[in-house]
Amino acid sequence: MVSTTEPQSHHSDEDGGSEGRPRGRGRRRSRVRPGDVVRGTVRFFGEILLTAGLLMLFYAAYEVYGSQWETDREQQDLAQGLEDSWGAVEETGPDSEPLPGAADSRLYVPELDLDWVVVNGTEPDDILNSPGRYTWFDSAPGEEGNYAVAAHRTPGLFWDLDQLDDGDVMVVEDGENFYTYEVFEEETVLPQDSWVVDPDPFDDASDEDPERSLLTLTTCAPKLNNTHRLIVWAELTETTPKSEGMPDSIAHMAPDAEE
Repeated sequence: MVSTTEPQSHHSDEDGGSEGRPRGRGRRRSRVRPGDVVRGTVRFFGEILLTAGLLMLFYAAYEVYGSQWETDREQQDLAQGLEDSWGAVEETGPDSEPLPGAADSRLYVPELDLDWVVVNGTEPDDILNSPGRYTWFDSAPGEEGNYAVAAHRTPGLFWDLDQLDDGDVMVVEDGENFYTYEVFEEETVLPQDSWVVDPDPFDDASDEDPERSLLTLTTCAPKLNNTHRLIVWAELTETTPKSEGMPDSIAHMAPDAEE
């Protein structure tokens, strides 16, 4: 009589089973629980959000600090163009209206240890990497009226404009003179308050014939936002011919003083 256990034992050996393996127990299959699916989904979207957050952080850092490299590069190009334009005016005299985006003057803020070439116009393309003067009114440095300048609230431009106080000085340079202005008032206004750059914001009656020589700086407020405008006003206190050298307030900012 043939034992019924022998064929079964032989079949088990062919399948790779061992003699000591309990019979009737096959390979266990893992079960997917609903909680595992939820945790996996949450983990997947969490990683996506983390990556997106890091990319946004890097982008914001570039917008704040990376743009300063572009500002420095453009300012170097504008500085050379400014010197060339002043030389051309001395030789031939002014014979045309200034072009938008063209260099107009140089602005020094010794309190912040910064200076810039100021261009004509305040359109987005004009002030992308430079301060730009408002051309709504016919104004020039040192003349009666309001030489008003706008710039973005970014490092390298008007980022620290809020640090200026009454009594601080700023200097504007043109082809002939250095004009020293003294800060006398700061205010935060709404974007539509365009009166801040009028020929005399403090005396409406003298808009057509202003009696003061003002310098006005405008930028966004608060930092990284544009809901308001920070305004700094200064009044002319001194005019120094370039033949006499730079005023003492900015002597340390001369190119040969950087060493």
